[in-house]
Amino acid sequence: MNLTRAIKNIFFLLVAVFSGLTLVVITAAVSAGGGELAPFNSAIETAISIIRNPPLSSLMLLVTNIGSPFVLTALSIILSIILLSKRDTYDTLLYAFSMAISIITFVIMKDALSVPRPVDTMLLELTGWSFPSGHATVATAFFFVTGYSFFNWPKNWTLKIFLATLCVIGALLVSFSRVYLGAHFAVDVLAGMALGLLTVSFSILVFNIFLSEREWWRRRVRSL
Repeated sequence: MNLTRAIKNIFFLLVAVFSGLTLVVITAAVSAGGGELAPFNSAIETAISIIRNPPLSSLMLLVTNIGSPFVLTALSIILSIILLSKRDTYDTLLYAFSMAISIITFVIMKDALSVPRPVDTMLLELTGWSFPSGHATVATAFFFVTGYSFFNWPKNWTLKIFLATLCVIGALLVSFSRVYLGAHFAVDVLAGMALGLLTVSFSILVFNIFLSEREWWRRRVRSL
């Protein structure tokens, strides 16, 4: 393993550990009734209520619709096909695996914990459970793995930084829209973002450690 790859693995390991611990702490508090998190949720809701207005609400509704798990899953399939068309089978598998894990885990957690949605602040009618936020999970995973998989496509650092910035903004906007619209408590969104970071960083580590070392395998899948 060369130095650059080792540094990358350490970075993604730190992301996985931090996001994993964050998710565990929040999930434990929510499982215990969420009383400890209520002041935080209330403070965020109070702050957001100050800036709520019809034009911004319309914008947030557009953002949340574009950033829905269904839309982003469809986009991820299209981007996977683009990667595959470039004979980049390795990154295609990483992309698909990351997105699949993020979707499966948030669905399992929602059904297992069965946390009701907020009712007093919701600006749109929704069904289903609240924790963790599916939008935040999938959006974070989508933009994280998209930035990672396509980071080397631009030829200069200006475009690379532009791509990374767009991905960060995209994930934050979708996540914020869920709290703004009252679809989730703030901790639901934080947990979703942590889950998205965890699933992607975990997937990257698995591929880098267990598959990337097998150069014969990598050459083979790239030639398919």
